[in-house]
Order: sequence, then structure tokens, then C-alpha cells
Amino acid sequence: MEIENILEEIENLVASSNRVPFLDKVMIDDVELFRLMDVLRSELPREIQDARDIVKRRDAIIQAAQTEADRLVDGAKREANQTIEQAKAYAQKAVEENEIVLQAREQERQIMDQTMAAANKLKTETEQYAEQLRTSADSYANQVFNHVIESVGEALQAVQQAKGQLNDQQ
Repeated sequence: MEIENILEEIENLVASSNRVPFLDKVMIDDVELFRLMDVLRSELPREIQDARDIVKRRDAIIQAAQTEADRLVDGAKREANQTIEQAKAYAQKAVEENEIVLQAREQERQIMDQTMAAANKLKTETEQYAEQLRTSADSYANQVFNHVIESVGEALQAVQQAKGQLNDQQ
């Protein structure tokens, strides 16, 4: 039974209880109220565990995104190193011809610039993606926590009202 259903049952119990004339009080079936409170107590740990599970899933998503970002950056670095090595080999081969050497150096510089720009862009995009995932997961976890806090607050308020009414009857 969900917490909201239990709270609704408590409200219905209070609303459907007999009124005491001239006192603006109600007589509540204490057995039914205690039963609902026991059910509420048993539901709260499950709701809290659900919130903890959401936080664990969020952390796993963030970790997976970070791992993927690291993998992509490492791949980009390897590709950059391979490209650099290829450019060096090409330049070494053409060293005997002056014009070819100059062209090879220029091409090597361009390839380095392009590779570094691509690696930096990939790293930035991956970090932005990880941050988006982290923000989304945090937002979802906050929504769940707010819902749990609201439900627990409503339950507490209903129980306090019932206790106050019970005390007022005495």
C-alpha cells in the first residue's frame, strides 16, 4: 500500500467518524487508526530505500559517463599519437627534397592542430554530456526526495492531528 493511499485512508477515517455534539470533536476508531499507522510505518522504509536506489542509479550513470568520457579521451589521444607518428614518418621519408620537407612540416602542424582541436572538442562534449547526465540524475533524485518528504510530512501532520484530537477528547 502506498503512503498516499494510507494517508487518504486516515483522512477518510477522520472524515467518516462520528462527531461529539457541542465539542467540535470526532470519535475515531483507535484500532483502525493504529492499524493504518502500522501500515504507514512499514511503508516508509520501502519509500526511503527506493530513494536510495535512485541515488545509487544516478551515481552509476555518472560513473559510466565519466568512464566513457575517459575512454573517448584516451582513444582520441591514441589516434592523435598515431597521426603524429604517421606524419613524422611521412616527413622523414620526404626529408631529402626541400620543398617536400616544408610541405610535410606544414601538414604535420595542421594535422597536430586538427587532432588536438578534435580531441579537445571531444573531451569538452563528453564532459558536457556527463554534466547533463549528472544534472538530470540530481534533479530526478531531488524530485523523489521532495515527494518522500512531502508524503512523510503529510503523514506526520495527519498523525499529529489524530493525536491532538484524541488528547482533546480526554
